[in-house]
Amino acid sequence: MESIPAGRESSAQRVWEKTWWIFAILFLALNVWGWNEFGVYALLRFWAGFFALLGAATILYARRSRRLAEESLNWPPVEAKVLRSQVVKDVQTSFNDESFGSSRTMVYYYPEIEYEYEVEGRKYHSNRLIAVRVNFPESAAASWVAQYPAGAVVTARRHPEKPELAILQPGIQGFEGRYRIPFLVGVVFLAVGITGWLLLSRFG
Repeated sequence: MESIPAGRESSAQRVWEKTWWIFAILFLALNVWGWNEFGVYALLRFWAGFFALLGAATILYARRSRRLAEESLNWPPVEAKVLRSQVVKDVQTSFNDESFGSSRTMVYYYPEIEYEYEVEGRKYHSNRLIAVRVNFPESAAASWVAQYPAGAVVTARRHPEKPELAILQPGIQGFEGRYRIPFLVGVVFLAVGITGWLLLSRFG
């Protein structure tokens, strides 16, 4: 089991940590431009619509992931070899609205388990533990990594028509909360977006 330290994070993450403030300034500048060009209500309606669309897309993703998880119980099993197994530590730094120069850091964990399997003479790679990709508590992520150590030969389930699609844990039993997370997030975004759009349309 290995937890990726900050020094080994991807180059994209390191660039983001050093340049997030540039994107924050650009974001603020675009909002100021939109405010001046179209007015405050048009700008707010844009963001309301954006949140509504984002929420709808997240709900569709959640429903598709749950459907795949339920169908995966009937997918054919396949022998897989774990190539890499580690706890990924994702550190995200975001702009803090309370003071321009400060930032807010959030840490997430995910069991990154990469495995290789063969279907009809062709090798495929996957890193899906379950059908949906969500964050785990650090202890839970470490537990899954310990269950699937690098070099272990395990049984995965692969899609009968799309062999490149495979997961290690079929079904939703034991993961109900994980599959519920993106759906709830989508509902919140959709509700906020629609409510904001309707209120702004009425009083704008």
